[in-house]
Amino acid sequence: MARTSRAASIGAGLKRVQLRPNQRNYVDTINKNDITFCYGPAGTSKTFTACFTALEMLQEKKIKEIVLCKPIQEAGEKLGHLPGDIHDKTDPYMKSYKSNIEKIIGAELTKTLFDKRIIRFEPLAYMRGDTFDDALMILDEAQNATYKQLMLFVTRMGKSSKVVVTGDVSQADIAASHVSLPGFIELLEGVKGIDTHIFKESDIVRAKILQEVVARYDKWKIQNNIK
Repeated sequence: MARTSRAASIGAGLKRVQLRPNQRNYVDTINKNDITFCYGPAGTSKTFTACFTALEMLQEKKIKEIVLCKPIQEAGEKLGHLPGDIHDKTDPYMKSYKSNIEKIIGAELTKTLFDKRIIRFEPLAYMRGDTFDDALMILDEAQNATYKQLMLFVTRMGKSSKVVVTGDVSQADIAASHVSLPGFIELLEGVKGIDTHIFKESDIVRAKILQEVVARYDKWKIQNNIK
């Protein structure tokens, strides 16, 4: 079932954001392709840059809505075990999205766009049967998604829409044998309109010491044959 989108303008709400060269390359990759995969270590601004691109496209009226998604089962809990209605259940998973969006357009405009459902969070479990037209769809923490879930998300893309899938396989909360993001990217390699952007330790924009922390952790995993 296709959803009817409502056009929105965020006017001058988009703040000036100084992007690093690799962040700008990521933005360009999203703009040039229908489906963009992005992976890299924590702190490399994968989610922030995807949100910035979506808001920029919304401002330029290239899209009419932003659809945000995460694999809910990442912490080993099911939605039914959490208190409240569907919005209460999914709110904890939206915090990183909201935090990033607020940095770009401020808290007041963020609330307005969420209240109007121009930006909205959609749990994977509730997306079956939906089609999103004129939208930029972002799936974050995709290292916690199975092949079936990745396929479900990607195939929700409707007319004039784009899909962005981000993840960090070193932070998977599911069994290594179930991590499907690398294989799914390989499966679609070479398809026109699909591309992959990679962030490295040197792209980390959080505390500088994290570059060394991540590098040491990756080296330890290799030495101990941990995937």
